[in-house]
Amino acid sequence: MKIRYYTIVLIALMFSINSFAQTQLEMNQAANAKYKKADAELNKVYKQLISILTQSEKLLLIQAEKDWVKFRDSSCKFESSQYEGGSIKPLVYSTCLEDLTRKRILEIKASIKERKEK
Repeated sequence: MKIRYYTIVLIALMFSINSFAQTQLEMNQAANAKYKKADAELNKVYKQLISILTQSEKLLLIQAEKDWVKFRDSSCKFESSQYEGGSIKPLVYSTCLEDLTRKRILEIKASIKERKEK
């Protein structure tokens, strides 16, 4: 199921990442730029959440985030490993990183919202 999902995502990305991206290298670079943008947004919402936590909650979040980063990275390494040696591997890896990062952003935003509603 995941393989089919990533195949569809890759095809969509090839047409939508950047209208100027014509080579695999350019598509890889565009996907990496999109991931870096998502990562910057994650850092922003993470700082928002940590600013409203108690000291003990901060320590728990810091550990959770370290664990999540390890999960994200190893999961994306696994997902892209099937393309080992291929020029599309960096695109698959960056797309996976962006996807999981965007999901984490939503989780953190939900946590911020829940805490503010208390």
